[in-house]
Amino acid sequence: MINEADKSLFLLEGAINIFPSNHSLLHSLTFLESINSLRIDGYKTTFSDALKLLIQEGQSELNPVFSYLHSLSLAQKLIRDIASSSHIIKTIHKEITHDIPGVEFIPGEYRKTQSGTVTNSFTKNDSRYIPPPPEEIDSLMHDFENYISSDISYPLVVNAALIHAQFEMIHPFETKNGLVGRILFHLHLLWKKRLSAPVLQISSTLNKKRTEYFDRLEDLEKNNAWESWIKFFLKIIIESAKDTSGIIKNVSDLEQRDYQNILEKGFASTPSLNLFELIFNKPFISLPFITKELGLNKQTANVLLTKFLEEGILEETTGKQRNRIFVYKKLLNILSGSQ
Repeated sequence: MINEADKSLFLLEGAINIFPSNHSLLHSLTFLESINSLRIDGYKTTFSDALKLLIQEGQSELNPVFSYLHSLSLAQKLIRDIASSSHIIKTIHKEITHDIPGVEFIPGEYRKTQSGTVTNSFTKNDSRYIPPPPEEIDSLMHDFENYISSDISYPLVVNAALIHAQFEMIHPFETKNGLVGRILFHLHLLWKKRLSAPVLQISSTLNKKRTEYFDRLEDLEKNNAWESWIKFFLKIIIESAKDTSGIIKNVSDLEQRDYQNILEKGFASTPSLNLFELIFNKPFISLPFITKELGLNKQTANVLLTKFLEEGILEETTGKQRNRIFVYKKLLNILSGSQ
């Protein structure tokens, strides 16, 4: 299973390398992973709704997503600067919690009080886990950070499973430990150069298997069941890598088909190709959004929209004559897994 997990990540990296590092697909997959990771922690906005919000003026609902993405970007820079593990972990937590209203803790600082009982609300037996007391956090995190930076002989995928479980059981912060832990997982793969972009859709897989996920962590805490935990986590990596590779292939095929369609139908002008690039980055668009992003007048933008609608590239979503919103539904279906 270790070899299979390694191979799945190797194949995913090959798929990632087809695209330049700034390609819109890689940004979309990172955005999708951020939404799914936040939803594990109770975030209500769906991927589709979040994409709609990107073309609107008021985007306060997306603040948690922007905080996630900023913390991930900042942490990647800190890795390149060889910052300490402690500084990186605290920076991630500070960035994703600094704008939470009414907090009674210091963002980016390890907890100073005994964390309440962590309840696995996804299982029927209402299993519970009491994290270590606050006076042990500094010592536990010191050991954890040394473990991360040490020259460990375990295979990378096994080490990723061990690191994730250790962090979750220490539960060093007052809140958002799961979110920080999932970001650390991506950073570990980036740091070890196993993946070149944080696009692995692990949160989607964890969400589908969240009951077993918490059961395995509970079994680990109570019975020291490391072998079963590692096997479970390797399965998560394998499934996530295969799903992500499938998304990349399907999006690549779609891009080639519709691009070829544009060329064959004879409307491959610069504005048309710019619009095609735009909808790959923002599958939901509106007339005002197009004019603003592409610097087009309304008449030209309307002509382009009409052509994209006629060719079945875009679909209108509101059924209205004014304030219309259009969607690149074929792309949205692939990204959201509903194709």
